[in-house]
Amino acid sequence: MIDKYNFEAFTSSVRPTLKSFLPLETYRLLRVSGMKELFGESTGPVLYRLGKILTSQFTINTESDLLNLIEKLGIGIPKVFKKTDDIVVIHLFECMTCAGLPITGELICDLECGFIAGGYEKITNTKAKGTQTKSWTMGDGFCEFVIELF
Repeated sequence: MIDKYNFEAFTSSVRPTLKSFLPLETYRLLRVSGMKELFGESTGPVLYRLGKILTSQFTINTESDLLNLIEKLGIGIPKVFKKTDDIVVIHLFECMTCAGLPITGELICDLECGFIAGGYEKITNTKAKGTQTKSWTMGDGFCEFVIELF
């Protein structure tokens, strides 16, 4: 009996017709509606922490590794907008959570923010705190994440 799954276990499926196809709508239904109903106001922090935890499933040694992984997983298309010794600003286009959703005035891409922050923790071997500052749901055409390294 397996007590813990790793990423490789999730890449194998017995779905001869559907294969790995999963509509974005299904993810968004679970994420935006279901999790908010279940966790209420703690949804954001729970998803942020989950994003950080998920990075432990991957080998991420460089910024390029992280950016390629984000795109490969379909999380979005990341671009480094600004970078200093203690701050990295990432623009994420085609975000899996929010791209195309109506403007609600809410920042809801907590999972992505945690994933990116967790990735930079692995790359830099330091702590990182991510903050989302822009989103499709705020009227922007992309998400922006400010990653503070300390």
